[in-house]
Amino acid sequence: MVTLSEARYRDRVYGGWLGKFIGLAVGAPLDGQKQSHDLDSSYLERLPPGRPEPGPPLDFQLVWLRALQTVGPRLTADDLCTAWLTHIAYADGELAHAASNFRRGLCPPLSGTFDNPYQATLGAMERTDFWGLLLPGDPREAVRFARQDAMLDHADAGIEAAVMVAAMVSAAFVESEPTRLVEVALGLAPSESRVARAVRDVVRWHGELAQWSRTREMLLRAYGSEDVRDGVVAAALVALALVHERGDLWRTLLTAARCGWSTRATCGAAGMIVGAALGASAMPALLRGIVVDELALGWGVTGLGASLSMMGLVEQTVEVGRVLVRSELAGRVQLVNESPEEQSVLTAPDASSLIRQMAMGSYVTSFRRGPLEVSIDYDMRPTIGYDAPRKLAIGISNAGLRSVDLRARISAPIGFIVTTQSEQVTLPEGSSVSFMAALSAPEEQAKISAANPCTLFVTLEDATEMTFPISLVGESLWYVAGPYGRFDDSHTPEQVGILSGEAPLGGEGWRRLSVAEPSVNLLAGMEGDQGTYYLATDYHVPRARVAKLRVGCNDGVKVWVGGREALRQHEHRPVSPASADECDVELWQGWNRVVVKMAQCSPRRFLSVVLKGADQHVLTEAVNTVPRG
Repeated sequence: MVTLSEARYRDRVYGGWLGKFIGLAVGAPLDGQKQSHDLDSSYLERLPPGRPEPGPPLDFQLVWLRALQTVGPRLTADDLCTAWLTHIAYADGELAHAASNFRRGLCPPLSGTFDNPYQATLGAMERTDFWGLLLPGDPREAVRFARQDAMLDHADAGIEAAVMVAAMVSAAFVESEPTRLVEVALGLAPSESRVARAVRDVVRWHGELAQWSRTREMLLRAYGSEDVRDGVVAAALVALALVHERGDLWRTLLTAARCGWSTRATCGAAGMIVGAALGASAMPALLRGIVVDELALGWGVTGLGASLSMMGLVEQTVEVGRVLVRSELAGRVQLVNESPEEQSVLTAPDASSLIRQMAMGSYVTSFRRGPLEVSIDYDMRPTIGYDAPRKLAIGISNAGLRSVDLRARISAPIGFIVTTQSEQVTLPEGSSVSFMAALSAPEEQAKISAANPCTLFVTLEDATEMTFPISLVGESLWYVAGPYGRFDDSHTPEQVGILSGEAPLGGEGWRRLSVAEPSVNLLAGMEGDQGTYYLATDYHVPRARVAKLRVGCNDGVKVWVGGREALRQHEHRPVSPASADECDVELWQGWNRVVVKMAQCSPRRFLSVVLKGADQHVLTEAVNTVPRG
């Protein structure tokens, strides 16, 4: 068992927050610059003292603290979603796509995975480190909560980076050797995950070379990305800074800053890890002087006030942490009044079940109702298109203490056809049953909406009926024509009637395309010769408004909205969420024709199209799932 004195716990929490904010101050001036930097100790002298710049990471942490104070330690992903929609208005990157998925009825992990081009970025890593402060000395439990948090708006590497940092912060309450902290985090991650492989490689390369610059070079050569906010690179750079400087806070932050890339995130994470290992009492006064006591909240958080003192944040964290330790960590971690006579040792946790959960597909949702645990596997994506059945694998486990009889059925919108293989079954204690279900939407009788809520009903022998949501997002209807000749020439689809929407789509030369994730890649799976292509769709909007159109393409692109040219560019770009242009467009009430002319000059096909409101949130009210009447 890990035993911590109340005073030690509070001092380490204080140290973690101080280290985080010092790291943010160190990393902020260089953030977003991919090149390495030649920095020495004089860099500290050039940092002006002040409070950390407000923004989403701290604001999310304060919202989660409020949710824990309200709901208690049994906080669920649904509670986090509710808190997000109540208090958070940010709509940058992955936040916009996750919020739109919440409104479509998608639960985590679907909310972080579906139609989210930013799912592998470091946004979750910036905020989930504080779960290590709330769950000290039990990195497995810190990972469980951090994963629940990160799944809201991330997947794969975005989650893996987040949980590794949370694990190291939690372990830092007991261990202080950086290499050991990294080992603990690796033991809680799927061994073949991209983040785990990158971190293992960094530790190995650094052991062979003992040079941060050379190790950094090898890391970027093997795992580099076009996106400066890549989660794999960020997690590996944090590990590099830790193992290179072996627990010295200032030198660790300096190395993280020297490495470049997303230095606010990497310096902030490294600072919290080392700060939690040191405690505030061991923090050099020169570093503590970088951060003032008052913390400002960002513009995108509501209902929490405008500012908070550093000590107020520490006290809130300690208060909630005590509750979590006594409820979630009972028997593994205890807080006592006096310092224990012997130093606690962090034992290797049994992580098999947690790793299995993390290795599950990104399109599997899980629920617990009474004695039943239910999983719904959407296979590749949670969408449905006309005349294309969506198959689901449904698993039901009995976690209760006695056998139960049950029957399952699925309801769907009018016109949908549901086929299941479920019959009444007897489920002994500890056993499971699985069956397949298929849902289809025949075009002649069903109308696919942006969100198509379905429900799994499970009825027990005592007539108790439990419900589990099944959300299917309507696939977008697009039409494609081509290839044609030179991009700079005008071709047949540029007729006035086609561009304005007066002529129907789907005539000669056009092929219909059912698109699952237009924000990620509208052309996923599409093949054809090089040349100029046209893609067109009709959006229906309930009211006239000004919107923002964001179009990403790796080659040339020209866009018309309602017959008027809205955007054009012609240059070769990397396939990245950052390869996008944005412009304001006027949408009329009713139907709005969007036509995209695209130059396809390379084998890599990439086109993303997103409509956003003035607040940068995805415009879910603009729907293109049904043919224009």
